[in-house]
Amino acid sequence: MSSLLNFVKKILQNRFMIRSLVVRDIRARYMGSFLGIFWAFVHPLTQLLIFYFVFGLVLKARLGNQYADTNYAIWLMSGMLPWMLFSEVVGRSPGAVLEQANLITKTVFPSEILPLAHISAALVNHVILLFILLIFIFALGIGPLMNIIWLPLYLLGVILFALGLAWLLSAVNVFLRDIGQILGVFLNLWFFFTPIIYPASLVPKLFRPWLSLNPMVYPVEGYRMALLGRTEPDPEGLLILFIWGIAAFMLGGLVFKKLKPAFADVL
Repeated sequence: MSSLLNFVKKILQNRFMIRSLVVRDIRARYMGSFLGIFWAFVHPLTQLLIFYFVFGLVLKARLGNQYADTNYAIWLMSGMLPWMLFSEVVGRSPGAVLEQANLITKTVFPSEILPLAHISAALVNHVILLFILLIFIFALGIGPLMNIIWLPLYLLGVILFALGLAWLLSAVNVFLRDIGQILGVFLNLWFFFTPIIYPASLVPKLFRPWLSLNPMVYPVEGYRMALLGRTEPDPEGLLILFIWGIAAFMLGGLVFKKLKPAFADVL
């Protein structure tokens, strides 16, 4: 536990470097393009429109009694938000250390902050999309948003879970380069096994107990509860999310700390 606390303390000491890495990451991604940072929400909104057309208009997905009169696009976006944050951070994590090989091999560099830089940059996109969604929610007269006070807690749970996995995957990928290839397939499967484009009520009863083993079910449902206000808060689900998040955070941090001394030799 003391090693983990020292690890976290080191991260806090390098917060200004993290900020510099975030600014550089955003600039590298968007500067020089015609639309600039607008691409931060053009891509996810395009994906949203595709799912809305296929499942909302063509297949006419049913949302069940709780969301029967809810706009499908708003319902879909509410569930997509935590997943997009999570998948962006975890999806980029295998290359976090490899992309900075020159810094790690030539200088004394706190490589544990690299996944933190990714998650901070992803949070910028997340806040932009959340702001746009709230505009549509208020424009459609959905509310009052009494449950929105729960939103930061679900966001924190997603951050802990994603950061822990990012530390774990970025460290292991230095030694097993197939992690990045496998992860893409796994994230696609994970997405469709999470009730994001379809309501959990449509899952056959035989498979519903397995949903409780999926950590991303809780923030998806939690965001919808907080933003749409059609369901009651679920403290038990939030607690399970934090258990997953803290476990991943501790495991990922300890694995990264254990493997970090060998990074320079392998890279």
